[in-house]
Amino acid sequence: MAVGLNMFLEPYTIASGGLTGLAIVFKSLFNTPLWFINLAFNIPLFIIGIKILGKRDAIKTLIGILLLTFFLKVTESLTTYNTTSDVLLSAIAGGIIVGISLGMLFRTDASTGGSELACLILNKIFPFISISTFLFIIDGIVIVLAGLVSRNIETTLYATISLYITIKISDTIIEGFNFSKSFIIVTDKFDELSKAIMTDLERGVTFLEGRGGYTNIKKEVLLVVVSRREEVHLKKLVNDIDSNAFIIINDAHEVLGEGFSKKIQ
Repeated sequence: MAVGLNMFLEPYTIASGGLTGLAIVFKSLFNTPLWFINLAFNIPLFIIGIKILGKRDAIKTLIGILLLTFFLKVTESLTTYNTTSDVLLSAIAGGIIVGISLGMLFRTDASTGGSELACLILNKIFPFISISTFLFIIDGIVIVLAGLVSRNIETTLYATISLYITIKISDTIIEGFNFSKSFIIVTDKFDELSKAIMTDLERGVTFLEGRGGYTNIKKEVLLVVVSRREEVHLKKLVNDIDSNAFIIINDAHEVLGEGFSKKIQ
């Protein structure tokens, strides 16, 4: 995260939300190092939020704050390293790196404090406003401030692009890359179809009890999860056995259990 901030975002004042984005704005205004601003803002927030976090999360958050501060200091020289003169490329690269970092943090239930901690505190004070709403407000304010400080509306647009990429990348990391397909199949030939699935695809089948809303007739519903390469095979199999079957296909971002990943990430 420190590399993404120092190498790509800070040189062009691309403050893509959060406390680190606010630190970039302050760096532009007062030439104060990112690591110092990160520490100066986070420590008071941490002290206020200790009771909200609880002992275990408080320790993890403090470690995250200190490590990010340390690496922001270590990689500080990267701000003068002219990686690219293209602001859009910097916004994209910074968004990707910070997104991967956040995804890895959230996937391991870790935190570096920042705006997430601020939003937890604000939510306790104003419980009628959700944490996600506070995040949206803070990110919006930071992005607008970046545009005002740089006196260039394009900076705001670049920051918005970077924030969007960060959110998408972090979501992908959290959800995992092991995409599968889940099938919900309503069929009158459930016995024949389930045997074919278990024999031909060697996949397990779960029977769910269903009932038609119009006919009030009970029906068996099959729940099957397959890999992406098996999707077409399963659709053809269903069509061959019961062309009148009703099928719902959903993306399953992560599947744990027999035949798939057995390790909870």
